[in-house]
Amino acid sequence: AYVVASFGSIHLQWKDETGSHETPGGIAHFLEHQLFKKAAGDLTDVFSSRGAYCNAHTSHTQTAYYFECVRNFEENLDTLLELALTPYFDRKLVDTERDIIIQEINQYRDHPGWVGYQQLLASLYRKHPLRVDIAGTEEMVRAISPELLHRCHGAFYHPTNLTLIITGDLEPARVLKLAEELTQKHFMGAPAPRLQREIPREPEALAAARSERRMFVSRPRLLLGFKELDLPKGRELARRDLVTSIALDVLFGKDSADHERLYADGLISGDFGAGYQAESGFGYAIIGGETRDPAALQAEVAAILKRARKQGIAGEDVERKRRKFVGQYLRNFNDPETTAAAYLAALGQGSELFDFPALAEGITAKDINRRVQNFLNPSRMAASVILPQK
Repeated sequence: AYVVASFGSIHLQWKDETGSHETPGGIAHFLEHQLFKKAAGDLTDVFSSRGAYCNAHTSHTQTAYYFECVRNFEENLDTLLELALTPYFDRKLVDTERDIIIQEINQYRDHPGWVGYQQLLASLYRKHPLRVDIAGTEEMVRAISPELLHRCHGAFYHPTNLTLIITGDLEPARVLKLAEELTQKHFMGAPAPRLQREIPREPEALAAARSERRMFVSRPRLLLGFKELDLPKGRELARRDLVTSIALDVLFGKDSADHERLYADGLISGDFGAGYQAESGFGYAIIGGETRDPAALQAEVAAILKRARKQGIAGEDVERKRRKFVGQYLRNFNDPETTAAAYLAALGQGSELFDFPALAEGITAKDINRRVQNFLNPSRMAASVILPQK
């Protein structure tokens, strides 16, 4: 079971009945940590005592809390909703958690993959809060108080802003009735806030065409990014995601001729890949990984994209990849965990999970080639490079 708040790292400014609000970066992530702490103790221990696994994660637009279990489902669902709906922000516990989060931030500073990714987002975006690390910075985290946490919880953890996702061998009507009863048990009954999220208007121009940093790594890392601002919503956003993902997989997937050539030449390693991330209001593609020569790899990627725009992608390649993505979609239903994760991904785009087969069926080579022409343009490409220390 997941309970998902429509509140992520980019939601730093909003309006409600009381006026305009602005919070430090990292506050959604701080809330994720803090909501496990209650007056009676840490709810992680409660889940563990029943043999259940629990965890949580914060993305750009969502915070998700979940558990997995093989027994005591109703008791665990009760605890999950208590976690989300019952605020408890003791100052001493908040101060303790702040130190833990700062330690986590410092650990990620030593992770070249994460540093390269954040460096790329800061190169792609000038004003959008995607520039800010999901966990924030140490300075931002130190500015977060129990009062700020309580304000954000009141605004974004109202039941009208939460989604419950449950998968397993369960009776839907019974689960729905139970969820309603447990929500009434734990929720204090405040009226729904009239939220208006505010995101700064992002210019089309990149913040930087190239950024680099030296770290203790044995091989350089290169990430190339493309951003877009004018995105559709719901079903059309899911379709754009699929079209872009197919295009990237045809061009840079492990079974492509160029991937095999670059790997054989030693220019890329096993972690090289390409992907697309799109949620409400933003989208970006990333290509890259470890490489012995970042400049040579960037030139190769630009050449592959230039050739694709000139020659086009063949229909048989598109059909093969389309079937692959449909197969991946179907495999999501093999177990409750991946089924719930698939629902969570669709929720982030405002789409319906079961729309996917029809969307995939309608995709053609013309759609793929139009997308390559319009989006994957090297003139709009930012590069993030991690280099070994001298």
